[in-house]
Amino acid sequence: MQRRTLLQWLLSAAALLPFERWRLLAQPRELTPDAVAMLREIAPTLLPASLGPARTGETVERFAAWTRGYREGVPLAHGYGHPRLEKTGPSPVPAYIAQLAALDAAARAKGGRWQTLDLETRRALVDAALTKAGVKALPPRPMGQHVAADLMAFYFRSTEANDLCYGALIQREVCRPIEITTKKPAPLAPTPDRVGAELARPVEGRSKLRPYSVAMDVVSEDPNAGS
Repeated sequence: MQRRTLLQWLLSAAALLPFERWRLLAQPRELTPDAVAMLREIAPTLLPASLGPARTGETVERFAAWTRGYREGVPLAHGYGHPRLEKTGPSPVPAYIAQLAALDAAARAKGGRWQTLDLETRRALVDAALTKAGVKALPPRPMGQHVAADLMAFYFRSTEANDLCYGALIQREVCRPIEITTKKPAPLAPTPDRVGAELARPVEGRSKLRPYSVAMDVVSEDPNAGS
């Protein structure tokens, strides 16, 4: 009797495996057009105003491209003192789509689309979403906890953001020859949309968000940091 029960259990488990595989394959692997459109709407609330519409849009496009290229189970560098090799987890895309839809629904519940709401209302909605997701600081990289925090990490942890902050060509995430580390980084060419000081100022939707306002100081005070 026990053998028959065991065989029945094994057969039922084997029958479920293909369905589980199909369930995983059925999950979205990239952001939907509606999700990307909503991401574009919330981006100006999360990124520096000094970027301007064009460069904010470019950042959104790069982030969307990153989600399309995301691969699960890829080994990550374990670093010093961490002998266990970690791998990338499941794709964050399904969670991102749900979170963007939730932000859209929350905006509509306030009486309009995201762009039509006043600044304080938008801040409150992002604040509530990040609090619900348990986000307390800017992550070191997109971690899948919430799409708003991950978009900010994608930009603020980038070489571009670091260079803009200091107005210097530091390129901390770029592989360079060792001798360059003894030289002062060259200044960025001054342009109307490239003012490093703007990045350090409170901008729309960032400074007053309690879960991660402290984490906005994403670079050290040393202008040669990362060089």
